Amino acid sequence: MNEEFLEIYSSSGKKTGKKATKSHIHKKGLFHATVHVWIFSERGNVLIQKRSTKKKLNPGVWDVSVAGHVEYKEDINVAAIRETLEETSIHIKEKDLLKLGIYTSVSNYPQIIDKEFHHTYVLKIDEVKINLNYKNDEVDDLKLISLEEMHSLLNQNNKDIFIGKNKNYYRDVFEAISKITKENYQ
Repeated sequence: MNEEFLEIYSSSGKKTGKKATKSHIHKKGLFHATVHVWIFSERGNVLIQKRSTKKKLNPGVWDVSVAGHVEYKEDINVAAIRETLEETSIHIKEKDLLKLGIYTSVSNYPQIIDKEFHHTYVLKIDEVKINLNYKNDEVDDLKLISLEEMHSLLNQNNKDIFIGKNKNYYRDVFEAISKITKENYQ
């Protein structure tokens, strides 16, 4: 399998036009772009995925519905659509994505320095379009949780749930989903 190439970003979030392999970027601690798509239903249930136990980072941890790297020269929205299909088997359209913002994440692991700009989206879909039995090399399991359960899990320090240290990131996601869900029922 060929290793993917990613674009190197400046520390301020600007594209440099330079590319490198994902392993080189992680080894050197270079900034790069990722996409996060938080999928939720009209009822306000949030889809979370259990990362494969084969993953190098955070194996077996429950987290964001969809997360993946943006390939070199790839459009951010195209990456969000591609990653959503790869990790959930759900086909989406760009117009369905609501961008929340870009969040900076820096994590140090024994052999990896992960410096990312998470381009974060929320996506509302009908629950019948979610195949909770879908699995692949990156995803061991999918499940829906209520907003109340998500809120409760965010307040715990369970290392098996939610990777990021940035609680404000998760609270922004929670608030955006809550707001959209409430608007649907008014």
